Amino acid sequence: MMIYVRYFFVGLAILFIQITMVPLISIEKIAPDLVIIFVVYMALRNGQIVGTVAGFISGLLMDLTVDFVPGLSALSKTVSGFISGYFYSEAKIEANIGTLRFFGIVILCSAVDNLVYFLLDILGSNFDGVEVLRLIVGRSVYTGIISLIPVFTLSRKKGFGYE
Repeated sequence: MMIYVRYFFVGLAILFIQITMVPLISIEKIAPDLVIIFVVYMALRNGQIVGTVAGFISGLLMDLTVDFVPGLSALSKTVSGFISGYFYSEAKIEANIGTLRFFGIVILCSAVDNLVYFLLDILGSNFDGVEVLRLIVGRSVYTGIISLIPVFTLSRKKGFGYE
C-alpha cells in the first residue's frame, strides 16, 4: 500500500513538471506528455488494473488543473492505461521498461491517448483534419522520444541490452 502512496506523489511531481516546464520545450504547440509515460510505466510495472487507475487519476488531476473539457483527459488516459496493461507480463517487467519496447508501447499509448482526446474534443465543431493529425502524430512521437531517457538510463543501470 505504501508503494502506491509513493507512486501518487511521484505522479503529482510529474504533473507539476508537465504543467510548469513542458510548455517551455514545446515545438509549435506540440509538447511531450510526461503523464502518459508515467501511466505506461505504472501499467508495465504493476499490471492493467493499476495502469487503468493511474490513467484515470492522472487524467482527472489534469482535468482539474489544465484542461477545459472536464473528463476528457481522464477518459483518454484511462483508455491508454488499459491498453498499456495488455503489455504487462510479470516475467518481462524489467525487459519491457528497460528496453526499446517501452519506447514503442509509449508511442502506441500516446497515439491512443491523443486520438481519443482530440476526436472527442473536436466533436461538433469545424476542424482542420491535417492539423489534428499533425498534433496526434507530433505529440506521440515527441512523447516517445522523451521516453527514451528512462529507457537508456534503466538499461545502463541494470545492464539490459537495447532490443
